[in-house]
Amino acid sequence: MQSVVARRGWLAAYWVLFAAFLATAALNMVHVRGGIFTSYAADVVVPAWLYIATRGLHQATPTGHLPRLIGWSPELTAAVLFFGSTATELAQRYWPQGLVAGHYDPVDIVAFGVAVGVCYAIDRHLNRGAA
Repeated sequence: MQSVVARRGWLAAYWVLFAAFLATAALNMVHVRGGIFTSYAADVVVPAWLYIATRGLHQATPTGHLPRLIGWSPELTAAVLFFGSTATELAQRYWPQGLVAGHYDPVDIVAFGVAVGVCYAIDRHLNRGAA
């Protein structure tokens, strides 16, 4: 069980990341080029937000299907999100007009790893003695 302070921190991160995702999506939808922000922000923000949401770290009691299926373990959550994100990027390379159309960029994979890795490291640090 995490402390109230930790949960509030996760809750703040959840909403900041969600707002950053919405801002990035809005800028991309209206074709505003904001350099590194519009190019890589979603690649960092979305996996980090999904980690928090999937683990239910922002809630007192995690609810929903994702925390029960893959959110029960920090390692499982991190692996599924990293490999899932990487699969979408590789699909852009080998199937550029496919379901996840886009431009392949290997830096995106690094961004996924950093985002998920930071969340995983903080999660493990905060919950070291909880198990």
